Amino acid sequence: MTSLLVENALVIAMTREGDVVPNGALLADGGAIVALHDEARKRAGEITTAGRPLERLDATGFWLLPGFVQTHVHLCQTLLRNGPDDLPLLPWLRQHVFPGEAALDEETMDVSARLGLAELIAGGTTSLLDMGSVRHTEAIFRAAAASGARVTSGNALMDDPAVNSPALRTTTREGLDETGRLAAHWHGAGGGRLRVAYSPRFALSCTEEGLRGAAARAREGGFLLQTHAAENREEARLVRERTGRSNLRYLHETGFSGPDVVLAHVVHADEDDRALLAARGTNIAHCPSSNLKLGSGICPAADYLARGIRVTLGADGAPCNDRLDPFAEMRLAAQLSRVSPGSPPLSAWEVVRMATADGAKALGLERTGTIEAGHFADFVLLDPESGFAAPTSWRGDPYGPIVWSFDRSHVAATYADGRALFRRAAPSSAATLRPSAAEVSAAVEKLAARCHL
Repeated sequence: MTSLLVENALVIAMTREGDVVPNGALLADGGAIVALHDEARKRAGEITTAGRPLERLDATGFWLLPGFVQTHVHLCQTLLRNGPDDLPLLPWLRQHVFPGEAALDEETMDVSARLGLAELIAGGTTSLLDMGSVRHTEAIFRAAAASGARVTSGNALMDDPAVNSPALRTTTREGLDETGRLAAHWHGAGGGRLRVAYSPRFALSCTEEGLRGAAARAREGGFLLQTHAAENREEARLVRERTGRSNLRYLHETGFSGPDVVLAHVVHADEDDRALLAARGTNIAHCPSSNLKLGSGICPAADYLARGIRVTLGADGAPCNDRLDPFAEMRLAAQLSRVSPGSPPLSAWEVVRMATADGAKALGLERTGTIEAGHFADFVLLDPESGFAAPTSWRGDPYGPIVWSFDRSHVAATYADGRALFRRAAPSSAATLRPSAAEVSAAVEKLAARCHL
């Protein structure tokens, strides 16, 4: 790889609040950050003197911070965007999402994944936790490999014959074996960028055998676990009716708690649930746009943070959002914390941390999420003069503008492993990755014919 020197940026490291360096510099070599600031400039000079290739990027006027980490996404659902807008979670799943996912084949899954990844990367996301569908998750990994982003994904386990249609169901053994097959081929591929997670959909779609089996296999192989939890009151009621326990207690008893678990949503948790989350160190993926669109409620993120529970951010799937935009999620997370009783509102610093360093920790990504020597060169360049965020100078810190006034138009470039995945002003891999309008139209027509959406 050609070495890269980024100079003259406002470097926002996200290691601790206030770690902001004006006119900072970053030197990347071999995909990693090898030096910062004065040391970066010195070592860049040594590279030039030695006759080695060095790309120089003058980032005067730009802000450099870690690439965003989204901890809950459904790339398989991108083509289902702009569907029905007035349904709560369970009818929305039954009437729109499940038929749409059942109709996917390798071709349409590829288009869906590429479209979603291109949007995420253009918005500054460099790492994500995706939940695939029951079948064709291989196509997601192929798209992820081409994207340059850090993608953890896995096929969704839906093994309960009492509630799942045959078109979107496998046996317990088939579903778990498929995750194992994906892991054998893709876990650690792409120079370590790609990883596999065991991904039961949620308690209502899985047998207890399936949940316990997924947890056991994940821990045996050192894989991440993810599922949806306590998203909707009706879901929570049905889980209690079926199991006699709260959603979170039941998941804990089947193996879904601990620092290797990411639970999406967790809107409805009682005092015992919250104590359990804190005691076990379970990670939460807060998806504010999705929760509001589906009318699921408000996740008590500030209360969770006050208890020491790690809270991260995710856009969820395109049809319940309908934008895969980290800025929208940060802004809403901050706003909702101001109307959630019982805890101080989230600061802008806390929200940006949720979208970067804390997201990386939840996914077990030890070398991304902050700007530090030895970490991967995963970063985003923001242009504070783009759009209508100016002036940005009143606060004396960059976190407030990022949360409250920036949007995707401020993303000038997205880098992973020191390589440009997206550049607003020049061709980039995100532009190549994105399917054409004709491809998207053809894929949507194919889906509609197969599932009668």
